[in-house]
Amino acid sequence: MKKHILVVDDEKYIVQMLSDAFEQEGMEVGTALNGEEALAYVRQNSVDLVITDIMMPKLDGISLFYEMRKIDPFIQIIIITGYPSIQNIMEMLEAGASDFIIKPFDIAKLKQIVGENFSRIERWRSLRSEWLEHKKQQGRKPL
Repeated sequence: MKKHILVVDDEKYIVQMLSDAFEQEGMEVGTALNGEEALAYVRQNSVDLVITDIMMPKLDGISLFYEMRKIDPFIQIIIITGYPSIQNIMEMLEAGASDFIIKPFDIAKLKQIVGENFSRIERWRSLRSEWLEHKKQQGRKPL
């Protein structure tokens, strides 16, 4: 299954840089320049992981985080920001953000974090498949 990422930032050069970097890794990459575009994209596409800025017009990254969790509670979300605050970092991590990265960031480090997230996603999918197969063998319908 192809890995699908959504990159969300109001800075076009960051969106392009990250899109290029992850496409080179063989991933499918969607892009959005604000939170409203990102929500529309996630409603129409199956996305595994979102990388989003906090400070954006129309819908900020924190509000976007909570809206995306309503759509898909298992979506992995990595927060990036050039304006970090302990309050934002703690709120997002406690709410289940996968990671929090401060701009400027090292693209190699971000790739590593994304890779770790996809390893987690693949483990979850494998466990779910095993569980479904187990239920099937028992003659039970899965939940």
